[in-house]
Amino acid sequence: MGGDHGSGFQAIQEYFQQKVCRFCSRQFQQEGIELLRQEPGVLVVRVTCRACGHPLGVAIVGTAPSRTEQKPSRQTEWTKRDRRRLADKPKITYDDVLSAHLFFQGLGSDWAKHIPAR
Repeated sequence: MGGDHGSGFQAIQEYFQQKVCRFCSRQFQQEGIELLRQEPGVLVVRVTCRACGHPLGVAIVGTAPSRTEQKPSRQTEWTKRDRRRLADKPKITYDDVLSAHLFFQGLGSDWAKHIPAR
């Protein structure tokens, strides 16, 4: 994906370049950090070791809103609509979080096929 991606992508590249591959212990290089998708406030990147070719994986990274956007104040309570919508739902458990983690971990490198087309 070419073009200017702003300082958010550059910061992500710098972050991953400080990390090392678990297979060959070499640092990740800028060329191995690929921008897959960019949305307002979110970047999706794939990180691959250029030295040995092993993938680190895909990262979905939230970026800070621009300074011109009005940041909402901290929400301390649920809205009435939220309370009504979620009142009969069971609480999220540790096992729920673990199951979600295992699901995302098992998607593999072709995870994008599960995202609906726009």
